[in-house]
Amino acid sequence: MNPYVIREPEAKEILNSIITMLRSFDRPHINETEKERDVWLYLIKNELAKFYIALKNNKIIGIGGLFLFQNVGSIGYMGVLPGYRNQGVGAGIFQKLKQTAIDAGCKTINLYASKLGEPIYRKSGFQGEFSANMYLMPNISPKIPLMNKNLKIVSKSPDWLLDLDREAVGFDRSDYLKARISLGAKLIVIENEGYGLLSNIFNSVRLGPVIASNIEVAVDIIGEGISLGAKSMIIPKHPAFQNEIIRLIGLAEQGKPNLKMVYGEKIKRKINYLYAVGTYAKG
Repeated sequence: MNPYVIREPEAKEILNSIITMLRSFDRPHINETEKERDVWLYLIKNELAKFYIALKNNKIIGIGGLFLFQNVGSIGYMGVLPGYRNQGVGAGIFQKLKQTAIDAGCKTINLYASKLGEPIYRKSGFQGEFSANMYLMPNISPKIPLMNKNLKIVSKSPDWLLDLDREAVGFDRSDYLKARISLGAKLIVIENEGYGLLSNIFNSVRLGPVIASNIEVAVDIIGEGISLGAKSMIIPKHPAFQNEIIRLIGLAEQGKPNLKMVYGEKIKRKINYLYAVGTYAKG
């Protein structure tokens, strides 16, 4: 018999679930936890995400999330409180999320793994693709003469943007992008060439994803994001990525990289269009 129970949280438990996740990542309590709770409730209601909690003696000790993009699932927001690690809690949540994704018809499952979690996921059939890491933005926009006159802020996702995103990542996540915008994210676009999403994530303004057809477009979008208050972005480290952008913008690497891992069918995509991912949680 397991010493803990894994199940979906009730609406009244979402706030404590978020606090548990923050504590498991050794992050301070944020002032806008209630706002983040509203985001989770929105995603659950619209069947864009599922969350599972582990409870012991009615106390939430672990959390994990699954984001659903039709036949692709993405596992994240996984964490276990320090005093309950190495007891199979994280593995139990992960297996529940993986099986939920399979039951939902997902042909491919993505996640980002820490160095500690990587061996566990490999044993479960996941394979590594590329690393990604957090970068801190400079305080002011880079002085680069590339300002594109077609750059603007829009309130809806145009068809060309959804097509470009689908071409870059290899699957349709239009419902999720529309949800992010409806929840307050700003959409920076250069028509037919690229876009960036600016969101307040756990009390910090983050730019991502950034999808662009070339480095000049990416630099313009990132520069605009900095002027609008972006503090960080998560950059993939894949062979096709042009590392010149890190030097051009003056980005500072923070922490250790996480490995993008995939289970199931391979996805055809244009990874050289991917200049920043949205967010991830260490697994």
